[in-house]
Amino acid sequence: MYTLLICIASLVLRVIALWNDKIRLFVDGRKNLLSRIETAVKGHDDIIWFHVASMGEFEEARPVMEEVRRRYPQKKILLTIFSPSGYSHRKNWKTVDWVFYLPLDTWFNARKFIRIVRPSKAVFTIGEFWFNYLGQLKRHHVDTYIMSLLASKDSPYLKWYGWPYRRALRSVYKCVMVKNHETKDVLEGFGCRNVEVTGDARFDRVMKIAAEDWHDKIVETWADGKKVAIAGSTGSKDDELFISLLKDYPEDKFMFVPHELDEGPVRHILDSAPGKSILYTDVEYVFSSGIPDNARSGVMETMKQAQVLVVNKIGMLSRLYRYGWCALIGGGFENLPHSVMEAAVYGIPVAMGPQYHKNKQFVDLMRLGAADSVSNEKDIHDWFGKYHGDAALLEQAGRITEEYCRDNAGATGRITDIILG
Repeated sequence: MYTLLICIASLVLRVIALWNDKIRLFVDGRKNLLSRIETAVKGHDDIIWFHVASMGEFEEARPVMEEVRRRYPQKKILLTIFSPSGYSHRKNWKTVDWVFYLPLDTWFNARKFIRIVRPSKAVFTIGEFWFNYLGQLKRHHVDTYIMSLLASKDSPYLKWYGWPYRRALRSVYKCVMVKNHETKDVLEGFGCRNVEVTGDARFDRVMKIAAEDWHDKIVETWADGKKVAIAGSTGSKDDELFISLLKDYPEDKFMFVPHELDEGPVRHILDSAPGKSILYTDVEYVFSSGIPDNARSGVMETMKQAQVLVVNKIGMLSRLYRYGWCALIGGGFENLPHSVMEAAVYGIPVAMGPQYHKNKQFVDLMRLGAADSVSNEKDIHDWFGKYHGDAALLEQAGRITEEYCRDNAGATGRITDIILG
């Protein structure tokens, strides 16, 4: 039944791909995929296979893959990615030897993939349960791991329909690496004994990024020496709350980094501050060679006068937070909260919409007094004004977020030790 559903989904996706660009990438990227993988890995043994779903899971596994490469540069690493967004951004990542889409999880694909790759180890990230692949890995006695798992007492693993997950967690993995002790208790409650609390490797990743000597000339010209209020990975409701601050704080600088870069939402943000907003890609040319000095200086002066900067480029947000003094993290109105660590590591207070409960780090920072949930304009004005007018409180919140990230570092080494034995 599971394989049948996968096959039906494959046919449906082929139809949708006729008019949906993202689904077309998903379908086209899997054409002749097993043949391409076979050509690439032929003649290589002792391959460590990592699999992630998309960009978020990639960032979770990235520090571990980098650490494996650092310790054992001679080992071959294969990375598979499920989603088009993740694959398109990381298909040329040089830390690993090969990056491919994951072939759909049919019995035939899983059987052929394992026979082609012959992995010595397989590592899945967070909630990636592909049962045909897991069955083949078990059949071929491949050491299989899952990392960064998170579960609570209302987890789907405990529901009546969660029995396949419970069975896999009990019997397939050599080690289930979880983020906290609550998850370990949940898993051990249904008989999973191969559990280790390793923490969250993303702390190591964000600390490494924060330590980089990185600068952005566009942002620094626009900010003109001022610290910036940042709205990162936002949706429309997040944007509306942040926009409501513009009139009350006309001298402050506000940066928007939307989660989706569709023209409509981006244009709406720009129109919220007419004459005082700029789009990142519209001013990139100013810093290219061949622009006369008089033209460059005029545009740069206009940039300095703008209150709002909309960054319409992907992959920059984790570094852009270094320019902030506070941050609104998106996803809290869609029950898909985004990374709070990317901002917290720079020592700034954070806020998020009301559906933040899936984000353990945000919950922790709320308990510690450096994060606030905002549901409406009053909430966000109270949060913003609280820190805007109290330097001592701002410093205290920043110290809490910074120490929280530092205290939770080290998961990368623990996870890598377990995988490599």
